[in-house]
Amino acid sequence: MAETWDLSLLIDTSTKIFDARGMTGHHLGVEARNLPDHFFIEYVDPDNRGPFRRRLVKMAARQLEIVRVRVLTRNEGSQEFFATLRDAPTEGKWWLMLAAGLRDETPALAALERTGLAEGDEFMMLVESAARQLNGEVDLMQVKAGILSDQSTSKASAEVRKKLETEFNEIVAENAYDNIATQPQPGEYLLLKDRAKPAAEVMDQLSAAAERLSIPPAELGLAAKTVAMESLDGDFSQANINGVVIDLRQDPTKPIKQWELEPEPKSWIKPVIRGAAAALGLKPSKTDQ
Repeated sequence: MAETWDLSLLIDTSTKIFDARGMTGHHLGVEARNLPDHFFIEYVDPDNRGPFRRRLVKMAARQLEIVRVRVLTRNEGSQEFFATLRDAPTEGKWWLMLAAGLRDETPALAALERTGLAEGDEFMMLVESAARQLNGEVDLMQVKAGILSDQSTSKASAEVRKKLETEFNEIVAENAYDNIATQPQPGEYLLLKDRAKPAAEVMDQLSAAAERLSIPPAELGLAAKTVAMESLDGDFSQANINGVVIDLRQDPTKPIKQWELEPEPKSWIKPVIRGAAAALGLKPSKTDQ
């Protein structure tokens, strides 16, 4: 059966649109000829932008074939669409293909909403994507928590420290722009922060989490630094971003954990791909069968 899609958008890593085809006026409220230079991510439901960025990175890395995305439509509000990438002649660009999904299938993909902290190359690609979209008007923030480091001398039990780390992971991810954050090593976090969000607000939340676990402030060893992505003067290549990260961390001997391009666990990704493909009338690839 031939593929049929409602929308086709030529995008780059930042989701900037260069060409558009299909029923864009009906779904997005903007005619195709007026979409170039817009960013597709701006049409994604705000609560779904973080997860979609992660899925887009995985699709570009050929880890995922078909995913879900909630799009802000003109007439239907936030509506579920199937999405996939197709190669384009220009390097660094893809055709994002979108087809309206069925609302009653939403629960089947609940696991895809899980994001958590990114790792290594995945984090770098997410930072690059957002920095290009926002023209550098975001901050890269480093947070250190000595109590969680391997060198910690805290009297807190291992169980308490584990609970604290779990809470810190959640707080950092929730405060990061589109959940773009990573943990390079125990006791250290990097997050992309909205310029409007004060760094002190993040630190206050971390301190409050420690207080709930009866950990004295003196044992936390909290410290933070930020750098504006505008310092890259519009060159948001991963090499330049990596340079900013090294300068911020001031410890190149401890690189960020590499993101291994491994397939998602079969327990939920394969059924998701098969179900989505069936709903679209697409034949799954051999690797997904």
